[in-house]
Amino acid sequence: MDTFPKCSVCHQEFTLKGPVPYLLPCLHALCEKCVTSAAGGVISCSTCQREVNLTDTSLQKDAVRQKEIFYLTVKHRPTELLCTNDDDGNQALCWCQECEEFLCEYCQNMHSSVKLSRNHALHNLRDITPQNLEHETNCSIHERYPLDLFDKSCNMCICCQCRRGEHADHEADYLDEAAEGVTQRIEQHRKDLSALLSRQQTHLQSIRQETQLTNRTQDTLRKTIEHTFGSLRSQLDQREKELLIDLERQTRETKATLHALETSCEDHHARCTDISGYIRKCFLYASTSVLLQLETTVEGMTRTCLETASPETHDVPEAVFNTNGLSKLKSDMSGFGNITALKEDSEGGTPEDKHTQTDDGYLGDLEQKHEMELAKLESNIASHNESTEQLQQLTDKLNTEANNMKLMLAEKDKSCQDALETIDRLQTLIGFATEGCVHLLKTGVEDRRMVLHCLHLKYDKDRANLAEVHINTEGDLVNRKSDTRPAGEGRLKWYSGTCSTAPLPRAGCPQYWEMKSRVSLDEKLPWGWLILEVGVCQEEQRDRWDWIGRRPGSYSMTVSHCPTHSGICRKTWKERKCVLHLPDTLPNTAGASHTLHYGVVYDDARKKIVFMDVKENRVISTLNNVDSRQPLWPMFGVYNPRCFTVSMTLVVGSDINMTEEKKAMIVKALS
Repeated sequence: MDTFPKCSVCHQEFTLKGPVPYLLPCLHALCEKCVTSAAGGVISCSTCQREVNLTDTSLQKDAVRQKEIFYLTVKHRPTELLCTNDDDGNQALCWCQECEEFLCEYCQNMHSSVKLSRNHALHNLRDITPQNLEHETNCSIHERYPLDLFDKSCNMCICCQCRRGEHADHEADYLDEAAEGVTQRIEQHRKDLSALLSRQQTHLQSIRQETQLTNRTQDTLRKTIEHTFGSLRSQLDQREKELLIDLERQTRETKATLHALETSCEDHHARCTDISGYIRKCFLYASTSVLLQLETTVEGMTRTCLETASPETHDVPEAVFNTNGLSKLKSDMSGFGNITALKEDSEGGTPEDKHTQTDDGYLGDLEQKHEMELAKLESNIASHNESTEQLQQLTDKLNTEANNMKLMLAEKDKSCQDALETIDRLQTLIGFATEGCVHLLKTGVEDRRMVLHCLHLKYDKDRANLAEVHINTEGDLVNRKSDTRPAGEGRLKWYSGTCSTAPLPRAGCPQYWEMKSRVSLDEKLPWGWLILEVGVCQEEQRDRWDWIGRRPGSYSMTVSHCPTHSGICRKTWKERKCVLHLPDTLPNTAGASHTLHYGVVYDDARKKIVFMDVKENRVISTLNNVDSRQPLWPMFGVYNPRCFTVSMTLVVGSDINMTEEKKAMIVKALS
C-alpha cells in the first residue's frame, strides 16, 4: 500500500479530514497544528534539519500533498468516505469533480436529475485517478468567469474581467502557455536532479564496492597472518621438540656413564670390605702360627685393592641451554610483519616476500628447498625405468580408449540424428506450429498424450498493472509500480501482476512452463500477506481485487504467510477452495532471501494441472477435473512491495532444463 505523507515535525500521517499540510521552503510538509503551536515562531524540519522562522516566512498550503492525500484516501481507505452533500452519514460511492462533493447512491441519483448539475462529471471512487482530480476554477471576484490568464507582475491567476480592471497595465499570458513554460522548467529541474542522483548512485556504488574490497582484503590478510604465525609456531614447536630430544639423549648418556662408575666403585668397595672383615676375624680367631702363614696372602690382596682404587674425582660434562641470538630473535619477532597500503613496487617482488622473511630465513628456506628438490630428483632418476614401463602401458590403454571413444561418438551422432527425426515426427503429431520445444515423456511411445510442449510464454507488457508492478529491462516481473504509467485499453487495474500475451492452446498434449523468483524480505511478513502467485484462469476472471485463487474458473499456487503454521507456506487453490498447503518455503525473518523455482504442467486432454517445485524435484499438488471448456490464461502475480522485493523470471521453451527425473515426475503426476 502507498504510504501517506507525514508531518516533518510531529511525524503524524496527514488525513483527509485532519490538519491541512503547509509547504516548507525545503519542500517538506508541515501540518497546520504544528504551524500554530510553533515555539518562538521557529520550526525545525526533522527530515533535513533546516530551521524556518515563521515570522519572516509566509507558508502556503501544500496543494500537491492535499490532492495526494485525497487520492490515497480514495484508493486505500474508501470506507472512510461519507456523503458530503447532505451529511447523511451514508457511504460515498462517487465524486463530483465540479461540486467537489462525495455522493452516496441517493444523492448521486438526485444530482443527475437536477438540471443544474446533470451534466457534471461524476467519477466512481475506484475509477478516480490523479489526472481527473483537476478541474477548472472560476475567479473569486468575478465568479462567472474562469481563471484563464496569468499575471506575471502579480504572480497570480486572473480572469478576463480582472484583465480589464486593476490588472490592465500588467504583463499577462494565457494560463495554458504560462503553465507549459513552468512545466518545462520544472521538468528540467527534475532531469538535473536525476542526473545528480545517477552520479551519486554511481559514487555510492563505488564506495560500497571499495567497502566490500576492504572486507575481502581484511579476510585475506587475516588468513595470511594466521598462516604465517601458525607456520612460525609450528617451526618453534618443532625446534622445541628437537632440543628436548637432544637433552634427553645427552642426559641418558651422562646417566649411563655415572651408573657405570657407580657400579665399579660399589664392586671395589665390596671387595675391600670383605678383606678388611677377614683381617679383623684373623685377629680374633687365628693363632700365631696361622697369622704367619696368612701374612703373604693378606698382603697380596691388600696391595691389589690399593693399586686398583677408584679415583675420588670424575669428569662428567654438564648440559647447558645455549640461548645465543635470543635477544636478536626477540627483536626480529617484535618488528616482524606490518600492514601497509598496497602500492606499485618499482623494485619488484611481492608484499609477502618483503614482509614475511628476513634474508637469513630466506636463504635457509631456499637451501632446504634445493635439498628437497635434489632428493626428489634422485628418487625420480631411480624410478625412471619403472615409470617408462608404466607410461608405455598407459599409452596403450589410452589408444584403446581413443578407439572406443570414436565408436561412441559415431553412435552419438546416429542418436542425435534419430532424435531430430523424432522431434520432426512429434511436431507433426502435435498438429500445429510450435513456438518453443517438445520432449517425449516416454522413450519409444510416440503418443500425442506423451508429448510435452515447453511453451514460449511471454509477459503481456500492455496488460501489466503499472500501478502495482512493472516489467524491468531484463524482462522480469517486479513488485514495484512503474515510474511511467502509459494508458492503454485492456490494462489490468486491480490484479497485482500481469498475464501472458495469449491463452493456452488446446493442444491435446501436456504443456509446461517455469517461473524462477528471487524474494528478499525487508521485514517480517505480516499475518496473511501474499508474496507471489502463479496459475491459470478464465478470461473474465483476470482482473479482480483479490488473487485468482479466490475466483471461479481459476487454478493457482500462492506463496504467503500462513496463520495456521505462523510461517510462510505454499498453497494450491482450485476454484476458490484451498486444496493443500505446505509449510516452511523460506524463513519469515527480516533480511532473509531465497530463490523459488516452480513449474506448471497443463494437460487439457487429461483435464489436469500440476504444480512442481523444481529446486526440490518434487510435485507439490495435482488438480484434477480442470474446466477447460473456455481458454485459460497463465497469470503471474507479485505483491506487497512495502515488506519485500520479488523479481519473477519466466523460464520457457529451450531455456528449460528438461531432465529425465523431471519427465518421470510429470508422467507420474499425470497418470
